[in-house]
Amino acid sequence: MLEASKVSVHYRGGDAAALDGVSLRVDAGEIVSLVGANGSGKSTLGALLCAMRLPDTGSVTVDGADPARSAADRREMRRRVGLVRQHPFDQLVSTVVFDEVAFGPRNLGLDRDAVRARVDRALARVGLDGLERRDTTALSGGEQQRLALAGVLAMEPSYIVLDEASSMLDASARPRYRALVAELAASGIGIVQITHDPLEILSSRRAVVLDAGRVAFEGAPLDLLLDHADLWNETIVSHPAVEALRYACGRGFHPSGTPTPQAAVSWLLDGYRASRIDRADIAHALACCAGRGAGGVRRDVCPENANPVVAIDGVSYSYDGREQVLRDVSLDLRAGEVALIAGTSGSGKSTLACIAAGLIASDAGTVAVCGAAPRPGDVGMAFQRPEDQLFCESVADELAFAPRNLGCDEDEVAVRVRRAAGFVGLDDALMGRYPFELSGGQARRVAVGSVLSLEAAAYILDEPTAGLDAAGRDHMHALARNLADAGRAVAIISHDLEEWLDVVDRVVFVRDGRIVWSGSAGSLHEDAGAFAAAGLDAPLSFELARALREALDGGRP
Repeated sequence: MLEASKVSVHYRGGDAAALDGVSLRVDAGEIVSLVGANGSGKSTLGALLCAMRLPDTGSVTVDGADPARSAADRREMRRRVGLVRQHPFDQLVSTVVFDEVAFGPRNLGLDRDAVRARVDRALARVGLDGLERRDTTALSGGEQQRLALAGVLAMEPSYIVLDEASSMLDASARPRYRALVAELAASGIGIVQITHDPLEILSSRRAVVLDAGRVAFEGAPLDLLLDHADLWNETIVSHPAVEALRYACGRGFHPSGTPTPQAAVSWLLDGYRASRIDRADIAHALACCAGRGAGGVRRDVCPENANPVVAIDGVSYSYDGREQVLRDVSLDLRAGEVALIAGTSGSGKSTLACIAAGLIASDAGTVAVCGAAPRPGDVGMAFQRPEDQLFCESVADELAFAPRNLGCDEDEVAVRVRRAAGFVGLDDALMGRYPFELSGGQARRVAVGSVLSLEAAAYILDEPTAGLDAAGRDHMHALARNLADAGRAVAIISHDLEEWLDVVDRVVFVRDGRIVWSGSAGSLHEDAGAFAAAGLDAPLSFELARALREALDGGRP
């Protein structure tokens, strides 16, 4: 058993406790979802559970081992409890994939054959077999996240803490990830998943909601969804298919096992065919699955004659001179437009963004920003790992760095800092904080704000909502729309396609370094081949919407 008993933690310079008397018990084979707003204490509790730090008061034990008792107990707890961090690059220690996964088993003193067997098994489980000799730094964010999980699995722990471990995975990898988590739990491993993903939460046995360092709810995830709807809506990211599940429960659906949207829609369709469910109920569930854009999303593609702020023409690129990452890519980012760039992990999205921002020179083709070759700073670029671009002593200095570097006087710097902080929702209380003490979601806001203070003509935001809570995501959606409405060109790179469809004007799918599909968000529902062209599975809400639409079109049998 893994147990935290009345633990409290205070961070340097913080008035309020990061954790205040929190207790949590996790049994072998159990999945517990740890949920809460950014800064509520989730990652702090996760760090206590694997002995990365000790509580100021209270205790944490695993199967009798108490890390506060001795160095030997600390080592034992770290062996028994694995951690996969929100930003996997932080825990990679080797430059070769095989060596990364082998690092832990080698430190256990295992012989070569045993190490090889563990590495092979772990890489196969996360879908990275065949990449043993790859450079870890050349992997995509999603691939690094799976690699970090493989490194933990190779240690064969009794418990695993997953801190937003699916946040960088693409839509096709996430169902396999959830299946792997269920498989690990079935094998007897206790799982604590820190998450904002509603499908992950519904797949767990218990949900624990933290609010300002205290437990605000503990119980079955379906009880949280149905009986504490306000708390669910405030804390957990909205998902179209989950809204269909909630509606079906209101119409009498009672799941016998794990509550899933698939089971709910199947129940509705069975009832419709048997004349127990009305056509209006099917139409309502369809509207849930299709999101606010049912029957047409927010807007269509911007006119073709809109001003191309960023013009990419025939760009190709390879990292090592052999393996092509981009192949003859042409793309315009237009003033007043939000474009969503999506694709599988490793498809070339982030590389394309760096070339568009003038951070990497292409091997072939041209890039122009406002008609000229781009210089760093002409396009505001926020990377998918915000810590990569944080380096100042305070949040205020981070926001002020870009305008100061541009030569703005201090009055103008102050104006830009205020404006950027307001854009990303950073209040005055955070301005003096050390950026590396912030939660992952808060750090992401600072990173985006430090880019916005450039006041550039175009912005590229790479996974801007990864790790953010429901309120933070809503704020980021509004930010992207407001920037475009103010005349900027905005490109969003995201694996969370469903959440952006009501915000963006255009969707661009990238596969193997090529643009394979481009069109309005609304046309995605009409083009059944779009996701297949990108090598992606259609999102769950799309599949459920299709089944509901077919039932309505076909009528009752």
